[in-house]
Formats: sequence, structure tokens, C-alpha cells
Amino acid sequence: MAMVGRLGPEAVAAIGLSFRPLFFVMSIFLGIGGGTTALVARFTGAGDRDLANRTMHQALLFAAPIAFILAALLAIFSRSVMGFMGAAPDVLPLGADYIRLMSPGIMLSHLGMVATSGLRGAGDTRTTMRVSAAVNVLNVTLNYILIFGHLGFPALGVRGAGIATSTARGIGGLVILFLLCKGGLVLRLPWPNLGKWDKDLVLRILRVGLPAMIERILDSSAMILQLKMLATQGTTVVAAVTLAQNIEELSFLPAIGLSVAASTLVGQMLGRKDPDSAEGAAWQSSYLGIAFMGSMGLLFLFAPRFLLGLYGAEGELLSVGVSFLRIVGLFQVPMALSMVLAGGLRGAGDTTSVMYITSFSTWGVRLGLTALALFVFELGPIAAYTALCADWLVRALILSGRFRRGAWKSREV
Repeated sequence: MAMVGRLGPEAVAAIGLSFRPLFFVMSIFLGIGGGTTALVARFTGAGDRDLANRTMHQALLFAAPIAFILAALLAIFSRSVMGFMGAAPDVLPLGADYIRLMSPGIMLSHLGMVATSGLRGAGDTRTTMRVSAAVNVLNVTLNYILIFGHLGFPALGVRGAGIATSTARGIGGLVILFLLCKGGLVLRLPWPNLGKWDKDLVLRILRVGLPAMIERILDSSAMILQLKMLATQGTTVVAAVTLAQNIEELSFLPAIGLSVAASTLVGQMLGRKDPDSAEGAAWQSSYLGIAFMGSMGLLFLFAPRFLLGLYGAEGELLSVGVSFLRIVGLFQVPMALSMVLAGGLRGAGDTTSVMYITSFSTWGVRLGLTALALFVFELGPIAAYTALCADWLVRALILSGRFRRGAWKSREV
């Protein structure tokens, strides 16, 4: 994104608008992965490694045809997707190219995502970290070469970003699947029987994973609709939101790691019939998340110009981006608490309650307040974006109450 920022606000807006539909597709596999993590963690805690292996295997079998179909649909309807997002005429072809070029890598990368969910449930986060580090080095290198045109390659701009990112992520997914088939990791795929289905186990995964999938879909749909509403305010607003959210990833991606830790530890402790340790692990993960994201929130509040300057933002884009990034800084603490406790509840298999809470906060609070600010009171995009603060605060309060009541401790998966 820092490289694309040098191409102008149209390029940034193109990737920002295309990211939400791509994340919508990703949310389906995050949901499948949530069910996979919960079951694998529970079986690992109970000492049943064979059932943990079979769970990951069946999750991948279920996800494979979905990944292929969705990747094909994205490639075919890329222009229609950007049109739905409200892209301006100078932004639409750039975003359509980006989506189309990203689609080939989706199948492998999203299958890799489900596989790594299983590994995390079994307690192996290091393999994913190492593969991701290698993929990121490859991604950055290919982006540098293809966006700007180095080493004899033409300067492809946004299209180069799509080719580079799709290639790197696809290779990453392929490497994870290869390592699981090769053996030597905490989990293993049954190479001679890769196509063998276990209907009962798939249904068991879906019982936990389907609410998580619906939650992710509703959450990403709310993000799409909010950005679509903000797109009515112009390309600069979309570009500023995109940069602010990209910078925010410095904060919430580590919190996702703590959410994974909470999910894995809660599931494994419940598998060992130790609910008190499960509760303690979730709260300790939450405290770490609050400390980290709270510190990052201060950075967003007091150094927004420096951070946006890394992306080449200037003029109106910089001015609007500063306001958005300061709003982002305000909700880092409730966001941390929400993300980590939601991870703990998912690890316990209590995905249905997380689905209802997330649906209410995103669709009722975030979208409702955004629409009121933009179209009823006409307060402008800055006021509309503060709906995120209300969303995360409401979500944190409800999730904390749900977790404290402790009904999740007796949840069966």
C-alpha cells in the first residue's frame, strides 16, 4: 500500500474499494477456520490427535470447491463488483483489474488459511509465522519490481500489485499444504486418502463453523456497505479511509494473534476439563491486547501525519487521513477487548453468541449511525466514521458480559 500510495489517490481508492469484496470472500474461510480451530483445539486438549488430523482434513475438503467457485466468480464479475462498490470512473478499471488478478491466488491462499487454523488449534503458530514471513518478503519484492518496473519488467502499477500479491499468497498456501502432506508438523494430511469424506465430522465442523462464517460474512458486509456509503463523499475520502485502515493493521493484526492464542488455549483447556484455566488464558490475552493496542492508539492520535507520510499522502488526502486515523486511535482499547474475548468464545465453540453480538453492533450501530450522519443529518464523512467508535464500544461491553457469565464453559462441540 505504501508503494501504491505513490501512484495517487485513484490507485489507493481502487485497492481500498476492491479489498472489501476480497475480504468478504476471505470471511467465509475465516469462518470455516474458526470451526476448525475450535474442534482441533478441543481434540488436542483431550489427547485425540487422530481426530484433530481428520478435522483439519475434512475442513479442507469442504473449503476446496468453495474456494474454486468464488475465485472464478470474482474474476468474471470484477467490473460489476467495483461498480457495486460505487467506484468513480477513473477508479473502476483499476480496481477491476486488481480483483481479477488477485483471484487466481485465492484458492490456494484461502485453503492455506483453513489449514493454518487447524495448526493453530493444535498449538503450532510458528510454522504459519515462518511461512508468512517468507511470503511477505516475496510479496514486497514482487510488488517493488512489478509496480514500478525494475529488473527489466514493465511498470504495471495497480495491476503489478495484483499479480505480485496473488502470486506470493498462492505460493504461501501451497507451501502450507505441502508441509502438511509431507509430515513432520503437529498435524498431517492423509496423503493416500485426501479425497475421502467423513460426513458426520463435516457436519460437526459446520455446527461450530457456520455461525462463525455467518458472523464474518455479516461483519465484512457491514464494512462493504459503510465504505460504499463513504464513497458517495468522493475518491479522496475512500483513499483516506483506505490508508487509515491500512495503518491500523499495525495494531489489530497482532491483536488477532492474541485472539488466536485465546481461542487455542480456551479450546485446549476445555478439552482437558479445566475451565478456570481457560477463563484465565482469555483474560490474560485480553490484557496483553489492551496494552498493545492502547499504546498504538496513542501513536495514531499524536503522530498521524508521520504515519500517513510513509504512504506518500499529501494535500487534502493527508488532511482527511489525519482525522480518520485519530478516530481509529480512539477505539483501539474496546477493539482489543472485543477481538480477544470473541476469540476465546469461538475457541469454546460459542460461535452463535459472537455471531449475534457482531451482527447487532455492525449492522445496527455502525451502519445505522453512518447512514444517519451522512444522509439524515449531513454531518460529513468524519462524523460518519466515528460510528466505528460506537460499534466497538458496544461490542466490547456485550462480549465482556457474555464471557463473564461463563455459559461457554459447558459448551459441547
